[in-house]
Formats: sequence, C-alpha cells, structure tokens
Amino acid sequence: MVKVIDLKRFWYVVFIAILLVIELLVNKFVFSNRELLDLCFKYSKQLIIFNTPFLASKTDISNLIKIENLMRFSHPLFASFNRTQTFEEQSFYEDDAIVINYDQERQDNSKASEENQADDNIEFQKYLKNIRPNGSISYNIEVMNQTEYRIDITKFLNTKFKIYGKVKPSILIYHTHTTESYENPSKNLIYTRGTTDRTLDFNYNVVRVGEELKRILEKDYGYKVYHSKDINDYPEYKGSYARSLKIIERYKKEHPDIKIFIDLHRDAIGDGSKKIKVSTVAFGQELAKVMLVVGTDKLGLYHPFWRENLTFAVHLQKNLMKVCPQITRPINISAARYNQHISPYALIIEIGSNGNLLNEALKSCQIVAKALDDTIMGR
Repeated sequence: MVKVIDLKRFWYVVFIAILLVIELLVNKFVFSNRELLDLCFKYSKQLIIFNTPFLASKTDISNLIKIENLMRFSHPLFASFNRTQTFEEQSFYEDDAIVINYDQERQDNSKASEENQADDNIEFQKYLKNIRPNGSISYNIEVMNQTEYRIDITKFLNTKFKIYGKVKPSILIYHTHTTESYENPSKNLIYTRGTTDRTLDFNYNVVRVGEELKRILEKDYGYKVYHSKDINDYPEYKGSYARSLKIIERYKKEHPDIKIFIDLHRDAIGDGSKKIKVSTVAFGQELAKVMLVVGTDKLGLYHPFWRENLTFAVHLQKNLMKVCPQITRPINISAARYNQHISPYALIIEIGSNGNLLNEALKSCQIVAKALDDTIMGR
C-alpha cells in the first residue's frame, strides 16, 4: 500500500513538473513575443467560445467581454502583463475596454470624407464667430462631487479669475489615454467586436481632437500650444497616469512658458456595444457635450493646487455656458489626483463619449477654445 501511495505521489510531482515546464516555455516563447501576445488578445473571445462552446449560445457579448477581461486580469500566466488599474486610473464613467485592435495596413482612410468634415467645421467656425455670448445668463454650475469635501461652488464662481499677464500663457495639450476613439463611420477601420473604443490611428482618436483644439487656439486666439502625441496607454493600460506624468514634467522643464495643462479625453458610457452618446443640438449642429474633471488630495496624495484647479474649472464652465449652455455636463470632482498637482491651471477635459462621432467632438473644440480664451483673459 505504501508503495502505491508513493507511486501516486511520484506521478503527481512529475505532472506538476511538466506543467511548470510548459508554463516556462509559454512565458518564454509566447509572453515575450508582443506580436503573438496581441494576436492572442485579439482572438481571445473566439478562443473562449471554441473551448467553451456553451458560452456562445448562453452568454451575450458584453458578458463574454467581462469573462475575457477577467481572464487577463487574474490568470497567473498573464501576471507580467497584469492590467489591473490603480484607483487613479479607474474612472467612474470609463469602460473596461483595454484591448486595442490596430491594423497598420488599413490607415489610408478616405480623404474625401476628411475633406468634407474639414469644410463642415470651417463653415461652423465662421458661423460661431458671429455669435455673441449671452452675458445675462444665470449660471447654475452643477457638480458631481465624488469626495467628502464640502464645496461651495458659488464661492469659487465669485472669486476673480484671470491667467493672462503681460503675455498670453502657453498651453500643453496631452492625452493620458491617448488611444481613446469615437464611434467612427469609416469603413476602413477594422475592429473586433467590443473593442471599437480605441485605436492607434491619430486621425480617429483624441489626438485628432487635440490637434483641432491646438489649431483653433493658435490661429484664432494667438496662443502658443504644445501638443504631446506620446502614447501612454498602449501596450500597457496600467500605469497610464504615471507615464503621462513623466511627459508633462518633461514639457514643464523644457518649456517653462507652459502654464496651462489640459489632459484631453473622451468619456465612455455604456457596456459593450451599448454606448451612450452625449450630444446636444446648437447653432443648427450636433455637438459633443463637454465635461471637466478636477482631481483632489482626498486619497492623501500631494496636491496643493486642487482648489485653484477647481476655480479654473468653474470659470471655464461659466464661459462654456455663455457660448452654449447646453454643451456642458456637471463638473466631476474626483478623489483621485490625475496629475493635476503639476500646476494651478490643470484640468481634464472630456469631449464627447465613445458613442459620439468624431466630427461632433471636432465641432465642440470651437466652443471649448472660445471659452478657454475668455477664462484665461478673465472675461
């Protein structure tokens, strides 16, 4: 009997040893190969369905995506590629989509479509220039306070605010989540189902919106605008804010003239294929709504400027409402810091959501730029 038990233990040890060898081989030849790893991620839903066919009929796609992400986050073989987010990277309105399906060969997008959008934006810009801001509007600044701080918005609104001195301050536009994209109508962009919210193509993600905002601020309002196109959320999503902090610290050191730091995002609302569009119709156009996000020191992180940032946000919200009251969403006051300790004039600006068309976000840049100029100049 003793010999039988020992034999069983022997084969058990052998079996464990074989598994360890397999894991080492997988780690060496699969997880060290970024292209192969991305390919596994790209077809992970198909692999799940193939291995567990009952999921194909009994599980809807949104639950399948959750299972897929759960496997990535928790399976020990994925430990070195763990994409679990820190609290500061968790958005209360951001989805869990972390996979980017990027096809390098399909970036020659329709030039005619882009030219039509450009012409449309130019016409809207001309129209907007003839609109006089409503100076008699009653400002009801709404906030979504996710901290326990008692905040009197009226006090911040009544505080005189102006950034302009003898010269206009320089502005940095950057993107912590660089690959965030919109609901694009282009047939040339290929995505797998459930991963339509991110792309490395700068023509279709928030970098394109940042370029539009930069163009308007420089051409129409005379600002010096720096625009970082550094990718901070790919191939690793975890650590996006740590990477973007290094970027803005570098810009701050190399360009001391920068006073205003804008982390430009788009929101994400909904689950899987069910996305919520945040838009409004104004001036005969459909525009993406805008949300300002202000970080605080609630988590204990050093942040001496959050009240100054909130003052900036409140006055920017006021000026957005002057031009187009219905474009605003409540200011999000967050417990996380979001790197805004870098300056008294640092904000996250969310233009639209993953349910909006890119062109709707581009048009909103006209209003955001006007409101930024009014705020900086102390109007």
